[in-house]
Amino acid sequence: MASPPEKPISSIARAAEISQILMRHGAKNLAGALGFIPSSSNVIDPREFRPAAVVAFLRDIGPVGIKLGQLLATRSDLFTEHWITAFSTLHDQVSPVRFADIEPVLASSWGEDWRNDFAQFDEQPLASASIAQTYSAKLQDGSEVIVKVRRPGTAARMEADVRLLVRLAEIAEARSPDIARYRPVEFLRTFGRNLAWEMDLAAESRACERIGAYLDTIGVRTPAIHWELTGLRVNVQERLYGRPASSLGSPSGDPRVAAFAKSYANAVLRMIILNGEFHGDPHPGNVFMIGEQDVGFIDFGSVGTLTKARRDEIVRLVLAIAGEETSDVANVLLAWAGEPKVDRDALAVDLDQLIGEFRGTVLSGIEFSQIFSRVFDLLRDYRLVLPPDLAILLRTLLTAEGFVRSLAPDYNIAEETRPIMTELLAERFSLGSARSGLKRLRGQLLGLSASLPDILATANSIAKSGYVPVQLDPLSIEQLAGLRNERQSLKGPLAAALIVASALLVDQSWPLAGGALAIAGVVLVRKS
Repeated sequence: MASPPEKPISSIARAAEISQILMRHGAKNLAGALGFIPSSSNVIDPREFRPAAVVAFLRDIGPVGIKLGQLLATRSDLFTEHWITAFSTLHDQVSPVRFADIEPVLASSWGEDWRNDFAQFDEQPLASASIAQTYSAKLQDGSEVIVKVRRPGTAARMEADVRLLVRLAEIAEARSPDIARYRPVEFLRTFGRNLAWEMDLAAESRACERIGAYLDTIGVRTPAIHWELTGLRVNVQERLYGRPASSLGSPSGDPRVAAFAKSYANAVLRMIILNGEFHGDPHPGNVFMIGEQDVGFIDFGSVGTLTKARRDEIVRLVLAIAGEETSDVANVLLAWAGEPKVDRDALAVDLDQLIGEFRGTVLSGIEFSQIFSRVFDLLRDYRLVLPPDLAILLRTLLTAEGFVRSLAPDYNIAEETRPIMTELLAERFSLGSARSGLKRLRGQLLGLSASLPDILATANSIAKSGYVPVQLDPLSIEQLAGLRNERQSLKGPLAAALIVASALLVDQSWPLAGGALAIAGVVLVRKS
């Protein structure tokens, strides 16, 4: 369905409004440095960046500011705890727009006689956020649906604000080397693209249908889309009835709640490892417990993906951590940060200490939140910035782990990943000829030569000949298991690393290598 475009907003007019907001929050010097008002200085004073003032400024900007603040609240690699706490106060809940203002959007999308498609339409919104409002309705065939409508004027306002913020970031980068290290222009451009995606309600519906097709194979529900009524500014989807996950509270001893939590985590892990496209914001407000313990996901406005190049980098990082190759870990992190000038020797020492903190940790003691918290501290210390797509992945994992542990404290992500790996190998393991990527893998595996001699020998043989049949005899298994006694201190993190790395390798058309790593990981898990 075609809808008329919204009238653009003048950047000059919006810049004047932003200037007034800056002045109101005591950022006169910043307003001058950014060119909003006449000033004799181009120096940006960092003392004007206080958490309370920045949050008030973002709130007053409106929807874009709130969305930006919510995203910044997930960036522990950039901000300390008191900043994260301040950003977390920005909630995407706004006063609803009157239905009299919403109805023209429906009429332009469906025609003036749009009510004929519905047996019932409740004009009181179920929810109101910065981009859209939702309503409950019933179609003529009796189907109960949710109607999501983009707030009028939202697209034009957000596009103007993103353009302006990017321009301000360009000025800030040019005038402050310290700010430039954090690459705000790249960050804001990615933020703008994601925001444009979220404003396209048809794109959200397509993502719901694509990811939902996969989730359906594991018994997880997503809403069906009514495409005859869905377009850029409106979408209509099946109404899922169930108990909102946000209402489940703390652990109650109910085995159904614990089973639901584990099914939810299983779905998130499978979306990432097996599907490659995943729900980017699986917080409890977007999840339902349907029936006794079934899981349902809604709101696919935020979606994450892992490109082949990014998966290759993650594999390199995991293998480097597993092999305790601190220089390789540093190389990946610095590449992600844009190769800034840092003290590599000091970084290597700190990385070695970080890896040492988790050396000897058994699988049941591994928590993403604990590891990422330490990694984020280190990234902040060296002012290294994660790429935006990895930030979405980490947000998804941390959101999922935090929610699951609140309902099922005994949840063990490494143990729960093992059956997913078994399925991955059953589906994708192949005895065909090796792919060209195995030559690159040979170099990546060198760091594990002391721990995994048999796997390394197999990888070398494959890389040289281009073809080697897979053969696992009892002696090889015993040798792998025997490493438990020789390298007891490495077994927990190494097993977890092998499982994750094998998932990515198999998914990148390296089935033989991925299979070998997975088998090694499973052996170590069973021995842990």
